[in-house]
Amino acid sequence: MLPVIALEGGNFMTYGSKVLDMCSSPGSKTLQALEIVTSLPTPSNDKTRYLKQSKKPGRIVANDIHPLRIESLKDAISRSGLSKSLTDRIIFTNHDASIFPTPKSGKLFDCVIADVPCSGDGTIRKDPRILSGWMPSISNSLHSIQKKILQRAIRLVRVGGVVAYSTCSLNPIEDEAVVASVLSWANKFDQGSKSNGRTKNDDHGKERDYNTKKVELLDWPSNVLSKLKRKKGVKTWRVANYNEENEMHDANICDRFDTDDIPQIQWYESFEQATADSVPHVVESMFPPLPEHTKEMNLNKCVRLLPQDNDTGGFFVALLRRVS
Repeated sequence: MLPVIALEGGNFMTYGSKVLDMCSSPGSKTLQALEIVTSLPTPSNDKTRYLKQSKKPGRIVANDIHPLRIESLKDAISRSGLSKSLTDRIIFTNHDASIFPTPKSGKLFDCVIADVPCSGDGTIRKDPRILSGWMPSISNSLHSIQKKILQRAIRLVRVGGVVAYSTCSLNPIEDEAVVASVLSWANKFDQGSKSNGRTKNDDHGKERDYNTKKVELLDWPSNVLSKLKRKKGVKTWRVANYNEENEMHDANICDRFDTDDIPQIQWYESFEQATADSVPHVVESMFPPLPEHTKEMNLNKCVRLLPQDNDTGGFFVALLRRVS
């Protein structure tokens, strides 16, 4: 629910907004967003009357890659008790979020919710089974698809619109690493560094300024859940993998007493080190960006919720605005 709360609190999602929920099942975010984009402000005033006359209620595109989950989503919405006039404002689609098609109208979305598939390691308190099956390779294997989904979200949101990227994982490989890699991709930090961080000729021979941001991270809205304990995003992290000779795929770590049988974590500081050891799924974007780029990215604006701070599950949220 937090991504939608943040989008509404920052006034990014309002009455009349067109919203894409890229990975929408089971539907709680979709219903929450639907209420916002179809509800006129209260109490009634001149602004409310103006909106009613000038704007139609908003619309939600609820997408999921799995057909059966779409059917479950439709069923949940039909049981919500909402009127048909409201539920008709939802369009259901069945696409791979990483290649979600551009609307035929050409009009992009005001907001995109990218609550991506994740390892779920932040939900261990609710589902202890996750701990017994946890391996660092799970997060590593998800990083690339998470990155592709966020990149597609940026392409689908209008200039000035906002993407809420979120996971229920606490692992930076699924969180800050994804956000940093997409900021680097969108703002051409890597290309800019090869041209002294300032300009470089594009494919047409024109000079491009790589100091101009195309996408920026936003602060958590100050008026939203001000008493909620939040941690800032991190700027550095390492990539993990189990030592191959100790890796266990079907053992419950908590039930083991012989420490020789417990898989040992191997930490990697660089992409070159990880590839030398043939770490599965490893890609360069898993690792922290260069220090000069990290400062520009403002990764501290990301929000991480630790379970012990609020007696909740673990969660990660980043708000990204498309500037140009």
